[in-house]
Amino acid sequence: MMLQPLFTPLSALLQIQPLNGGETIFYTFPVLVVGSLLVMAMATFLLRTWERVTAAAATIFTATMALWLWRLDPTTTTQALPLTGRVIDLRAPFTHLGFRFELQPGSVAILITILLLATVAFALAFFISQGSSFVPFTLALLAGYTALSLLTVGPLPPPLLTPLALVLLSCVSAFVLQAGRLSEPTGPLRFLIPPILAFPLFLVAQWYIEQMPLNPQDQGPVESAALLLTIGLLFLLAPVPLHGAMPATMESAPPIVSTLVTLLYQLALLHLLFRLVDLYPFMTTDSPFELWLTWAGLITTVWAGLAAAGAIHPGRLWGYAALHDWGLILMLLAIPSPTTWPLALFLFALRAASMLTAAAGLAVLEQHIQGFGVANLRGAGNRLPWNSAAFLLGGLGLTGFPLSAGFTGHWAALQIIAAGDWRPAALVLLASVGAIWGFVRLTRILFGPLQNRLLLREQMPSVAVALVMLLVSVALAISPQLLDGPVRSAWIAFGG
Repeated sequence: MMLQPLFTPLSALLQIQPLNGGETIFYTFPVLVVGSLLVMAMATFLLRTWERVTAAAATIFTATMALWLWRLDPTTTTQALPLTGRVIDLRAPFTHLGFRFELQPGSVAILITILLLATVAFALAFFISQGSSFVPFTLALLAGYTALSLLTVGPLPPPLLTPLALVLLSCVSAFVLQAGRLSEPTGPLRFLIPPILAFPLFLVAQWYIEQMPLNPQDQGPVESAALLLTIGLLFLLAPVPLHGAMPATMESAPPIVSTLVTLLYQLALLHLLFRLVDLYPFMTTDSPFELWLTWAGLITTVWAGLAAAGAIHPGRLWGYAALHDWGLILMLLAIPSPTTWPLALFLFALRAASMLTAAAGLAVLEQHIQGFGVANLRGAGNRLPWNSAAFLLGGLGLTGFPLSAGFTGHWAALQIIAAGDWRPAALVLLASVGAIWGFVRLTRILFGPLQNRLLLREQMPSVAVALVMLLVSVALAISPQLLDGPVRSAWIAFGG
């Protein structure tokens, strides 16, 4: 009897109920997925000193969850959990404090993408240490992004609440990017700036949206809401001059960690952009949304290409190459065409493959080289050839270099941009040449005369990882149609 007051709130929170008077219990999908990620985060935090054990456990856990979601039948409402005898209700919502979380058909592909990115990052961390706190904090971050993708109702429409959620997730990301190391915090903290700037604009835009039904003939609230949403969205997308977080983070944070955090953040932004345009179509008709997004993407792409041409630090060079690729995606999304969104998702998939390949190679270079000064880098590729090749090929993939993973996507994007106006496409191509020159110069340094005769050679496990990542990049360069199925599923998830 004394346990009854404690059990009742817990039962209400988990929404547990017997089925047909039996002992089978229903668990709601949001509670099961988010709760299991948080429990796993706490367990791995207690065991964080055993980095390889926690990385292996997290790899198996996220891969299993992704496989389960992949095989999930979208037509069913219930699903039996293996080895437990329990049943999960896939459609039952979880409601708490005015927030409603539930699984929608389009959410499955987003969740699978999040979990697969984390699986690859955890698998790489098993071979290449990324810090003792990487695994537990990343699992907590995954729980946050999962909850955000399942949010359907809130005090504000979920797309307008996303900047506030990104502020909280960026705070967690700052801990993830530290990864238990005493590294420079200014890069990770810069991720907070865009959502902090955007959220007040979204709040004021919501007030104007509420005024629209009061006087349908008045276009003032419509234009004001469209303008505020456009400016807020541009802040979130972090073009130049709000771009500082990406190159600064990739220069200071562990490579695999910075890759995963960046990809998760930008995937959430792409989903938000689609939901805003779909929910508030007046954004594209009553504001210079397409024009501003085009200019923001063009300036970002050109600036990043020029900065990459002058960058010496491998991490910063890689960060500017990633920024160059991100600017091209923004330019593509500004084009009002039914093919732009599938191509943008295709570019993002190639971006993920290139960034993870480069991160795997750079992480090994970071372990062997004491600092990324020119003297330390000179000739390092002679002792670390495979991982140097992985970093260079992955980085070149972000610039659209021929025979790299990103070449097909970049070439298709340039063709679509040039169909409207050849001048922006020419500027993007010149900026790509600048970024490529940065990698060519770094290649000459890495494979020049060896400066440090005491530099150790790469070990067989790291060579195997580099070979796998290189094979993936080359396979996508030769057969980009391998991504047709995943991109199609992602486009369906986005509502296409």
